[in-house]
Amino acid sequence: MSFHAYVESQVLCATPLELVTILYQGAIQALESARMHLAAGNISARASDVNRACALIGELVRSVHDAPNPSFARQLRELYAYILRRIQDGHFLQLDAPFAEAIHLLNTLLEGWREICQPPQSHQTDSCSETYQPLQCSF
Repeated sequence: MSFHAYVESQVLCATPLELVTILYQGAIQALESARMHLAAGNISARASDVNRACALIGELVRSVHDAPNPSFARQLRELYAYILRRIQDGHFLQLDAPFAEAIHLLNTLLEGWREICQPPQSHQTDSCSETYQPLQCSF
């Protein structure tokens, strides 16, 4: 299976929360690549990575809904706008620090989304394994 087919199947099978984590991961990977191209002086490859990261963050912006908590939604959109500005600063000024800051912020957000995606862990023990002994049969 090719990489693109794998990614496509991952996206098609993902829950909405998992899709958000995929967007974060893609944006982080694009920015890490942009940093490498910045260091190497490869402007066109850096521009491509910056465009990909901005497009993925744009999808994150469009995924924010006001309904449950309008104040939180507004703050999240403002944070995304700040991250986009830092990415543009890094690209136009050819500086690594804004890219690093954007990656740090995206990693922090990704960590939070991963926590949300994890199923709740039960604090109960499996009482069946403690109460019953295996059945011994002899024929």
